[in-house]
Amino acid sequence: MLRITSSVRIFLFSAKTLLFLGLGLSMSACVPDFLLSDPDWVVIEAGEHEPNPKRKVGIVISPKEISATVTFDSSCIYDVGAVDADDWNKVIGLGFVGSKDQDITTGVPPHQVDGARVGWRWNPQRGRIDLGAYIYVEGVRTDFKVAEAALNTPTKLTIKIDYDRKVYQVLGGKTVPFTHNKSFAYNTGLYFGGNQVAPHRIRVKIVD
Repeated sequence: MLRITSSVRIFLFSAKTLLFLGLGLSMSACVPDFLLSDPDWVVIEAGEHEPNPKRKVGIVISPKEISATVTFDSSCIYDVGAVDADDWNKVIGLGFVGSKDQDITTGVPPHQVDGARVGWRWNPQRGRIDLGAYIYVEGVRTDFKVAEAALNTPTKLTIKIDYDRKVYQVLGGKTVPFTHNKSFAYNTGLYFGGNQVAPHRIRVKIVD
């Protein structure tokens, strides 16, 4: 009788999950940059959380770093009320898939189990964009401000993943330890929210 080891089970789960994600990205009509006339600008329309079709997403294997040069323009000035003013939007990031204890049927996306993203939000007091780390480890979120960016100013954003030390480092800030042994991941894209949708058309220039 053929025996399936735990490592094989995890690999099969990873492959199944990646197939699921790949189909999801395909069905959401992710548009490659070369098909667009102005590929660097990513737009979220009013009333939405993310671009439609999706942009700047895809599968990666054992990423040690993801980065992009990002420019926020005046469309990123917004007011969602005092209650949600401190909520983080997201710009670049990744989610890991493949854990034996990660059930994809629960509706919780993998990046909200194990993943790291750069958060952003408009800071009206500073007149600048706050930038922060937005990280999930085993479904528990850690988030904190790291830096700021001026409007209309290209800013390099970087997330580093150190598999030996098992830590994330977002924007050169303090490291956050993770516990997983996953190697399959996918890029997340631009997202508005928190729980609020974009109050108006928002665009961000993202150069990979």
